[in-house]
Amino acid sequence: MKQFLFFLLLSWAMAPGASLADTVVSLDQANDLAQQALAQNDFAAADQLTSAVLAQRPSDARALIVRAILLRNARQFDEARRAASSAWENAETKAARYDAAILAADINNLQGRYTRAQFWLRRADQAAFLPEQKQLVAQSYAAVRQRNPLQVNLRFSLKPSNNVNNGAETTVIDIGGLPFRLDGSGQQLGGWEGSAGVSLGYRLHQEDQSRTDLLGDIYFRKVWLDDDASTLAPGVRDSDFDYGAVVTAIRHQRIIWPTIGKSAITGVVGQSWYGGDALARWTELQLGQTVQRSATSALQFGLQTRFENRLDDSINDSRTIGLSTEFVKDLGNGRGFRLGATVKDIRSESATVDGVSHGVSGTWSMGRIGSFVPSATLAAENRDYQKWATTPGGRTDKTLSLQVNTVWTEKSFYGFVPQATFTVRRTWSNVDIYDRNEYSLGLTAVSRF
Repeated sequence: MKQFLFFLLLSWAMAPGASLADTVVSLDQANDLAQQALAQNDFAAADQLTSAVLAQRPSDARALIVRAILLRNARQFDEARRAASSAWENAETKAARYDAAILAADINNLQGRYTRAQFWLRRADQAAFLPEQKQLVAQSYAAVRQRNPLQVNLRFSLKPSNNVNNGAETTVIDIGGLPFRLDGSGQQLGGWEGSAGVSLGYRLHQEDQSRTDLLGDIYFRKVWLDDDASTLAPGVRDSDFDYGAVVTAIRHQRIIWPTIGKSAITGVVGQSWYGGDALARWTELQLGQTVQRSATSALQFGLQTRFENRLDDSINDSRTIGLSTEFVKDLGNGRGFRLGATVKDIRSESATVDGVSHGVSGTWSMGRIGSFVPSATLAAENRDYQKWATTPGGRTDKTLSLQVNTVWTEKSFYGFVPQATFTVRRTWSNVDIYDRNEYSLGLTAVSRF
């Protein structure tokens, strides 16, 4: 009875003789009553009140949200989706934008439009202003991702580096006791690196014990040289060091031995470009086996074969066989560590490619510390170039690298958070022109979901 009497009052307030102030107040009160009616499952009253508001103010976000809920409940999904989208476009507060985006995500999810649902969840995350709202978005995103056969991961980074071209510390080489100076274009050059990439995955088939995915990756790196580069290497241009790659793959995973863990086989083809010219084309076959030791630890074994055709110079063609093993331990709350080892046998006609390498690595994830989530990776590699005969004693390179990543969780832009990456890499070679060093501090945008 109270709602009916107010509805009559609302009709009078919207009459030609009513003042604008009275109309605005009445519309806001009508929205309050519509939400109360909706909470009490009085859908007829909610529909009447919302219709009256929208007749006077078609872009009212609160009324559009209630209308979208009513249409969703009636399984009129297309109309509900349009109402939610209109509510988001006309929302004037973060609370209204959050409600509209969450609702639009839910409607798209119910329609099986999972990628669009993920897009709306990112909008909801941008509008969220309470920790529990952001937690709900993250949980919803994970649930939709499980249903979505298409996975899209974007990545962006920008960093200054003292060695954007992976150049040598010196261009002087000692041959037979005599020093020879090489072309300065091979010397390390400083500048900035910007990169962007997108990784795609599409679930082709899934059963209880198996899954098959089609994968793809596109990557591009752009270099901007600093002012000193023109002095060290006259004639060198920024575009000389641009790099791009396109990779496609198909992966099949199956639990052959339930008491052990997941087995996987992946076929990969790819091509890269450097300085605007085609660089290499390759195929790979990867075999993997996980041995689950407990609920929180596992051993992972891998076998890789790779055939690479160099499109710049066929003498650098190679075939590689690699073995890897890694121990993974989850300590809970985002903490854990990984310890790995690799060995690769690379066969090539080129003495600068042919060789055997051994490497070890360790990664420590420290979990959340205040507003930050840090992790660190330390890796070492020894590579012996077995066909090297240009200098006495052959050639052996030893490389040590450290990478520290820190994610700042408090700053988010549509679900992407900033990650600072500090990298130090040093290569010691018994042939001086292959000594390398690099240090950089860059920013990367990573998804928090």
